[in-house]
Amino acid sequence: LEFQDTRHASAAFLVESGDTKVLIETGPESTRDQLLGKLTELGCPARELDAVFVTHIHLDHAGAAGWFGKEGTPLYVHHRGARHLIDPSRLIKSARMIYAERYDSLWGEMIPAPQERVNSLEGGEVIEVGNLSIEVLETPGHAFHHHAFAVNSACFAGDAAGARLPGSEN
Repeated sequence: LEFQDTRHASAAFLVESGDTKVLIETGPESTRDQLLGKLTELGCPARELDAVFVTHIHLDHAGAAGWFGKEGTPLYVHHRGARHLIDPSRLIKSARMIYAERYDSLWGEMIPAPQERVNSLEGGEVIEVGNLSIEVLETPGHAFHHHAFAVNSACFAGDAAGARLPGSEN
């Protein structure tokens, strides 16, 4: 998503099987236009998405989720994070305290998701979306409201497996 003009700092993943198209992670609202452009380049305008899954509700992973929900896309999120997609005011308040004047440029506006679009996940489910079976794995640690999603032989682990930016020493 080229967050803050940095490649590989934040990502969203388009998973396709036949006509089924699922997005895993949305990134922050500040990168939504970048994400929409990339989806269009891949031949998948946002209106063609069948579902959006977010590993956890931190702004760098789910900040743009509400926009997709408002567009009619079903959202899937940990049951402890669902209320924060519907009403992100506590997340925003907390993040504004931490990031102060940098908040808007970093994260953008987090749009509330319509409640009827938000699907709560416990962990252990297998969600069928069109041609895809998505296994929900409970992965607390980075956040108590964290899931990883297994699709065939791929696992989308969010921040459960750590992160490393190319070219960094840590």
